[in-house]
Amino acid sequence: MNNFLNKFLFFWKRPKIIVVTGQGRTSTIEAISQTLKQYFKVDGEIFLSQADLTEPSEIKKFEFLVEKSKLPILVVTHFGEIPFDKDFFAGDRKKALGIRKLAKALPPYGYLILNFDDETVREIKDITNLNELTFGFGEGANLRATDVKLNNGTNFKINYKGNIVPVWLEKIFGKEQIYSALAAAAVGMVLDLNLVEISQALKNYQSLPGKMKLIEGIKNSWILDDSESATVFSMVEALGILKELRGFKRKIAVLGDIIGIGKYTIEAHEAIGEKVAEGADLLFTFGSRAKFIAQGAYSKGMAFEKIFQFDTIDEGKLKLQDEIKEGDLILVDGSKEMEMGKIVEEIKAQLNIH
Repeated sequence: MNNFLNKFLFFWKRPKIIVVTGQGRTSTIEAISQTLKQYFKVDGEIFLSQADLTEPSEIKKFEFLVEKSKLPILVVTHFGEIPFDKDFFAGDRKKALGIRKLAKALPPYGYLILNFDDETVREIKDITNLNELTFGFGEGANLRATDVKLNNGTNFKINYKGNIVPVWLEKIFGKEQIYSALAAAAVGMVLDLNLVEISQALKNYQSLPGKMKLIEGIKNSWILDDSESATVFSMVEALGILKELRGFKRKIAVLGDIIGIGKYTIEAHEAIGEKVAEGADLLFTFGSRAKFIAQGAYSKGMAFEKIFQFDTIDEGKLKLQDEIKEGDLILVDGSKEMEMGKIVEEIKAQLNIH
């Protein structure tokens, strides 16, 4: 009965609908929501939803919603792993089949908002005659990010048809977060916000926990929290950001296993260790695979006494707490299965305790 009633209300109100899908959808929907809520009634005049379009039932549900919407907007983030060292990449085309099906179901007045840098996403525009906006770092994107600079957050510029506005993401880092902000900007433009309004709104964007977010740690330290998940690309990017950030006395890398690499597990973890040696003063590893990170760091000249190896979080958390000093910056990163967020909970500042 509830399902029927919800459909009836949706059909009667015919709100604008924004469907966000792809690997980066959780961060992107957060950026869109926080950008739009200053100007619109989200989940009132605008219906905002994320979708995993690998299930036929999910595709069918969203086909109904977009066909009945006053203005359907389909936002596709990315399928491939985001490389730290180049603008263009491609994801698994099989993962795009459901999204392509939904894109074809959009009425002619619908909008596609696509990550230009992911070739698999960019190709979706070729199967429809819909309005579209693309976003990315690559030359050719409608909304293009340039001039990225890091300090206590991320500064970059959005370029759109000769118009340039600066964007400030406070205490947030990484390419995926910039993609999320660009997607939010594209949605805002479809809904008739101007770039200055969008830039102002993005100042209030707060990343989800564990997504390259700078938070306060114990002993007046800072934590670069990337604990939600990890790939080889994302961990190397995080280590690059750790190295680049200024104003901290020491840099500590706290790294767990990266799971799912396959036959190159040892080589990949050793390569990450080499990056650690370039920009960290101390290294803590957690897990059997992460021991190869330690080996890579040691082979590149990191002193043995600066490397601490543990199998589990419980074994190493007290030693980590003991080593942290005022002014330290601590990167916490690892695969979701490693539950590195438990370490963040152990070493983050306990605020607002009464």
